[in-house]
Amino acid sequence: MSETQLLTLDIVYDDQLAVEDVRALCALTAETRFFSEEEVLIVEELAWAAITGGEESGYHFLLARPEADTPVSAAGFACFGPVPCTKGSWDLYWIVVDQAMQGRGLGRRILRECERRMLAMGVRKVFVETSSREQYAPTRSFYESCGYRLESRMMDYYDRGEDCLVYTRSLD
Repeated sequence: MSETQLLTLDIVYDDQLAVEDVRALCALTAETRFFSEEEVLIVEELAWAAITGGEESGYHFLLARPEADTPVSAAGFACFGPVPCTKGSWDLYWIVVDQAMQGRGLGRRILRECERRMLAMGVRKVFVETSSREQYAPTRSFYESCGYRLESRMMDYYDRGEDCLVYTRSLD
């Protein structure tokens, strides 16, 4: 999907994670039926770390909410943060999009907004880790279509026969 074919829905980005958002983000993640229960718990853990630790937690959340007169749960979100002991390298930990909104450009919009914000913070390179399992083929295609390139493969990382693929994109 090209940048000009993106979802026309008006989106408001919110980087202030509230306590009431945690349950909604976990539900959104679970409802995609893509992530395991353990991965949903990790979303919860990172969200609480961001709320309680603030910027010092190293976890930044970006929520994409449909613009409306009343508060609406997020239609998607991302979590990203600095790679410890590096200068300008950040990890993109999660992009999750409401199942009903997938394939309509929202994930790409969230990714581009994250990149814009990271660039403003002096980030020079973004790292994304994903699995080599067939289930993650659409994820890999998504990142490749957004200009990320496969930079490394760690064999048997997640399990025997399940490698960790590291995609990167330079922002500067």
